[in-house]
Amino acid sequence: MAERHEFVVVGSGGGGGTIAWLLAKAGHDVLLLEQGPDFAGKNRDSSKPFDPNVHDEFRFRLQKPDPKRRRRGDYNTFLARDTDPAAKPFNGGWTASVLGGGSVLWGTWSFRALPIDFKLKTHFEATGQLKGPNGLEPSGYSVVDWPLQYSEMLPYFSVAEALLGVSGDRAALNESIRASDWYQRFKGESYWGSENEWFPQDPYPLGAYTRTPVGEFCFRAYESMGPTWKAFPTPMAIVQPGSGGLSTRKAMADSLAKQNGGLKGGIWDLKAEELWSDRIRDACNMCGYCGEYLCWGSTGPKWGTQDTTLHELAQCKNATIRTDAKAIEVIFDEKSKRATGVAYLDLTDPDDPRLESVDADIVIVSCGAVQTARLLLLSGPSAGLGNASDQLGACAAFHMFGLSVRATLDQRFQGLLHGELGPTGNTSTFATYFMKDGAGDTWIKGGHLTSAAKKNPLEDAVNSVIGNPPKIGVDILTGMQTANRQLEMRLTADDLPMKENRVTLDPDYVDEYGIPVARISRKKGSNENNVDRVGLDYMTKVCADFKKKGVMGDPLQLKAILNLVGDHQMGTCRMGDDPNASVVNRFCRLHDAENVFVVDSSFMPTGLGLNPMVTTVANALRVGTHIVNSLRKGEVPGRV
Repeated sequence: MAERHEFVVVGSGGGGGTIAWLLAKAGHDVLLLEQGPDFAGKNRDSSKPFDPNVHDEFRFRLQKPDPKRRRRGDYNTFLARDTDPAAKPFNGGWTASVLGGGSVLWGTWSFRALPIDFKLKTHFEATGQLKGPNGLEPSGYSVVDWPLQYSEMLPYFSVAEALLGVSGDRAALNESIRASDWYQRFKGESYWGSENEWFPQDPYPLGAYTRTPVGEFCFRAYESMGPTWKAFPTPMAIVQPGSGGLSTRKAMADSLAKQNGGLKGGIWDLKAEELWSDRIRDACNMCGYCGEYLCWGSTGPKWGTQDTTLHELAQCKNATIRTDAKAIEVIFDEKSKRATGVAYLDLTDPDDPRLESVDADIVIVSCGAVQTARLLLLSGPSAGLGNASDQLGACAAFHMFGLSVRATLDQRFQGLLHGELGPTGNTSTFATYFMKDGAGDTWIKGGHLTSAAKKNPLEDAVNSVIGNPPKIGVDILTGMQTANRQLEMRLTADDLPMKENRVTLDPDYVDEYGIPVARISRKKGSNENNVDRVGLDYMTKVCADFKKKGVMGDPLQLKAILNLVGDHQMGTCRMGDDPNASVVNRFCRLHDAENVFVVDSSFMPTGLGLNPMVTTVANALRVGTHIVNSLRKGEVPGRV
């Protein structure tokens, strides 16, 4: 008989790793499939709380012996819609291909979506930016409101922050929003949302991460802009340095107790000790190997599912984690409009892949917005599973990554910054979430502005040698002299959804197993060009006080990079009430399939001006809770 499970979850990152844990804790039979290996289990000495021997930048950053980003033989193609006649092979577009998915690599910036992120269409209608000759809709944008009320997500945001173990300062973050020009301008609008939604009062599980030297410089730069620019410690899913560690069980108990019944019934009737073990995550030792790396602390000071939800899942007798299992099709029955299971390649021996299949009552997909779209396009009817209205893969958003200014401090500060002391970002401001364009009342959706440390000096040196033009001799040494005097201010800016920015199957290129690769098509529209222009002007002004004092010279302006699409993938399976304009419904179930759900960040109808991880985890908790409660009532999950 074929192997059968109640749930098959494809993908082990923030969405998949979270919902698999929740379903198993509710007593359901769960199989989790991950296409990559258990990299942590193979490379980390779990007997040591911290192993400094693995801090080999040449090995882990340059040689890349691990398959975190690019698996053997797999790639995507990329089409710049404005300039390229055809798509070309491209090794970006991945988040991670190991147990833990993108949660292994992410930089840990832990922000809730803001209430206005759920109401962008309403906002742009009210400001006159949606229609008209130069409006967003005539320019090719597809901006919609989320089908959820922000209040529906609030209890899950709180639990998500407990699971992640966020270190932060809630009061300082709230003040940065409240003091901003844009908040003061729009707070009276009828659609804006309540102060309770904008300014939650519950503290983060842990206090703020230590301010690093780079963070200190950016803190002073933000504050020099006046009273509407308030800096705050970037909330991070890293156990606060110097703390006594984190008990996730206690953090969850505190979160549930403070909600006054905001979550009740089903799995939330269980006590915290029934939901989580007594394992303590150790405090961060500020090694600096965060973004792009597996956290080498064996208890996971940096949050990732492999050290948290998947660690708990592995203790459940009703759950199975299967690595080296590359899903290639959600098997679909046209008559019943239901998935019957998942076909996958067993890549235990990558030179001898074996085709396997498993039957399932419910399939949950969480492969990242690019690979989830690819998997669904490879499944079901000829147009793809969930693509009856030609929405699958559309409205892909990747943030305006790379948009930043880079500044070099004067030689008097030689060796002062030490960007390696902590994670990539440290000090932020919300003053740039909306940016005023000119003297009128036009506001452009931006994002939060964060300090960014220059890391990986060896990689910088190697790239300078192979650059265009390449540097040689003393020029390399001169360049390296600035390595610990450079800082960046990076704007995580929103790129608004356009239907033609999308993921499709490439008609010409296949991977090593003969399966069509994902083709990513993208261009910058008028909004993104405005974000580049206005965002760079804002950030350059932030540096003006330091420049005036002779602390630094002219900052280097860096526009957003069009093909930097590996991280923060959103859209492609947008959520909505109308099957003709969306892929999944409000419970993230495909409109076209009774038992297929999508819980990675591809469900987002619009992007955010911040890292999507907390919102992704919170949504997975919301969807999982709905599924569990529906089954307990004898109802079909996902029906609206």
